[in-house]
Amino acid sequence: MRALAVLVPLALTVGACDRPPRLETRTFPLQHIDPGTAEGIMRPYVFADREGAPGMLSLTQNTVTIRETPDNLEKIARVLAEFDVPSPWVRLHFQLIEANGSGPVDPRIADLETELRKLFRYEGYRLAAEAMVTGTARSVIEQSIGGDVRQGSGYSLGVDIGEVRMIGESGYVALNVNLRSPYGGGLGTRVNARTGQTLVIGNARLREGSGTLILAVRPEFAER
Repeated sequence: MRALAVLVPLALTVGACDRPPRLETRTFPLQHIDPGTAEGIMRPYVFADREGAPGMLSLTQNTVTIRETPDNLEKIARVLAEFDVPSPWVRLHFQLIEANGSGPVDPRIADLETELRKLFRYEGYRLAAEAMVTGTARSVIEQSIGGDVRQGSGYSLGVDIGEVRMIGESGYVALNVNLRSPYGGGLGTRVNARTGQTLVIGNARLREGSGTLILAVRPEFAER
């Protein structure tokens, strides 16, 4: 009799474990992030392949509706509260550097020149032009650097700012940068630039008879 008394509760317990979990449906409004980004954040918490009680996720332009367990819905709410926040503003300091012959170190780029010598084999470098632009995620900026492109001088600097992520006091900025000459030619790339650090984007000879130009950028978080 004692053995039977032990086995019966065990059988009841096993049967209870096989019962599908209770699901609830909740709609989350989106304030600052787009639905695609929200889906990528929430998808790991939605178990669509759960047998007997699959989780579900649907999107509209400004909301995400999820059917999941109450525990997972609470986790999703906490994660969304962390990510669905206003994107910080960033200030991008661009430097256009000309690789030239030997000469004294340009004090305006003295710190950067050490790194340039590790990347390239030119004799010297000088700062040709600078530009400062400010924007936030999904900003598209176009401006001249080193002159007026409409008058045939300088270059056209195009910047698309993608994701801006703040991690503690630092973070990174996703950038799509294009530098174009009014006479044709240019350089462009996509980079993730860490705030507070100067990143060399690329180099090119953009005008016939001119030296090689090197483009660098330093992003910083900025006040609105």
